[in-house]
Amino acid sequence: MLYILLQAKKISNKMTSHKTTIGIDVGGVKKGFHAVANRNGLYLEKFHSIHSDEIAAWALSHNPSAIAIDAPSMFSLKSESRKAERDLVSNGMRCFYTPTRALAAKSRFYDWVFNGELLYQKLGLPIFMGEENKETCVVETFPHAVQMSLWAGDSNPVGNKRSIRESTLALKANYDTSQLSNIDFIDAALCAVSADYFANHQYIAYGCKTEGYIILPKSPSITT
Repeated sequence: MLYILLQAKKISNKMTSHKTTIGIDVGGVKKGFHAVANRNGLYLEKFHSIHSDEIAAWALSHNPSAIAIDAPSMFSLKSESRKAERDLVSNGMRCFYTPTRALAAKSRFYDWVFNGELLYQKLGLPIFMGEENKETCVVETFPHAVQMSLWAGDSNPVGNKRSIRESTLALKANYDTSQLSNIDFIDAALCAVSADYFANHQYIAYGCKTEGYIILPKSPSITT
């Protein structure tokens, strides 16, 4: 198996977590961070800041059960990609590759990865490393793969990226997208949905302890 499957209980497609979770989309220094908070699996509020300490303070103020971030939690140890990313590709999901820190430092393209690293540090919470505990933790996720996971067993909708992801939220998560004013908030909402699944122990973790895990929802249509 190319992934570690962690499942504690079956839950319905409509999340019933009775918890607050946070999803954060990470951009470069100028674009900053877009965040969405969910409560009981549904939209609660959103927030944007170019400052990692502000977005971290906002997220922590909600006392979340889990925070899911669209940014690598670790760099590759010795190649141009991590095991989690290769595993996603092997399972039919297009994925961004994270190189070693040294390689990333040579290109401004990876500024957003370093910006994400700063956010993980500012949050000051443990990063999920394959073992659950009762404490709030941060997980890495990936909106495109979240979308693919939620449509597992069904045909993905057609259209541009924004319309497909809005449809995914509406049809697969019973989600009100009217407050999501741009693709970055839509991606943050998909991250928050992934955090909902994680908080309810209904998720798949791709990767390894040495290079980090990418967390995705375990759709009810996926069998073990």
